[in-house]
Amino acid sequence: MAGILQQTAAQSVASRDSLTIEIVPRVGEKKWTPQATYTNASGEAFSIDKCLFYLSNFAVQSSSGKWFPIRDSYFLANILDSSSLQIRLPILSSDIVNIRFLLGVDSTKNVSGIQSGVLDPARGMFWTWNTGYVMAKMEGSSPVSPMPGKKFTYHVGGFAGEQNVAKFIQLAIDIKSIEQHHILLAADLLSWFNGASSLSIAANPICHVPGKLANQIANNYQFQFRVIQ
Repeated sequence: MAGILQQTAAQSVASRDSLTIEIVPRVGEKKWTPQATYTNASGEAFSIDKCLFYLSNFAVQSSSGKWFPIRDSYFLANILDSSSLQIRLPILSSDIVNIRFLLGVDSTKNVSGIQSGVLDPARGMFWTWNTGYVMAKMEGSSPVSPMPGKKFTYHVGGFAGEQNVAKFIQLAIDIKSIEQHHILLAADLLSWFNGASSLSIAANPICHVPGKLANQIANNYQFQFRVIQ
């Protein structure tokens, strides 16, 4: 492990020897922009005002097949904060073929008492000790929403049993990206609506509790990530 990782993820921001993952918010093939209007698979127009999601428990795989976990790797990506979309990992080696991370927060952190940093409940991404962290959040508006102000809000959480919406993501890494110590990772926000099943804003404008709808949304958005460089 010594030849691949150094320090902790929290310390890596100041390190010159690190791998940067830059998240690029998209909606389909278009780059996400505030106030822009998009269309989902149900034919509904919508705009996205806010989207945040936790990425944690990073690990990298060498060409030998061995996985190296990166401890203390918890990040909160916010499309309104460009600095949060730059994730720096303390990786020294260029011998990396895959990267893996959890889209959400692991169950241990959900039940370990008050956390700090990006896991601080003051960040607005925590419900209660029974329901835990909001793994991902999207808010916006649509003319078909029956809610006041034509708003829709999806706060997706749940960490226990069948209500666990945390998803492990594994992506192959291009050798050129590793040599440049920089990976561009597209996050397709349209996948919230157009993934394993279609999500209609008119029929489901709100998700604020663990359960069937939260699982449906998580099953959709787990496919949002794609390496584009």
